[in-house]
Amino acid sequence: MKHSKSDVRCKFSALPELRLYDQQLTSFSGLIVFQHLFSVLDLRRRMSRCFEHRTVSPIFSTTSIAMLLVVS
Repeated sequence: MKHSKSDVRCKFSALPELRLYDQQLTSFSGLIVFQHLFSVLDLRRRMSRCFEHRTVSPIFSTTSIAMLLVVS
C-alpha cells in the first residue's frame, strides 16, 4: 500500500495545555510531555543532522522513524 506524504505528516502550531488532576497522567498526556521535551532539546534538528548522510525517503525520514522508536 502506498501512502502520500500528506497522509503521514502534519504540522502543528502549538502544544495542548497539560493539566494534572490527582496527579494521574494518561498516555496522551505523556506524549505531550515528550513533545515539549523534544522541542526544548531541539531534538528533531539535532537528529536530522546525525542522519544527513543517509538517502531520505520522501515520506518517512530517518529522523521521524528514530523519533518514533524513542517514544515507543
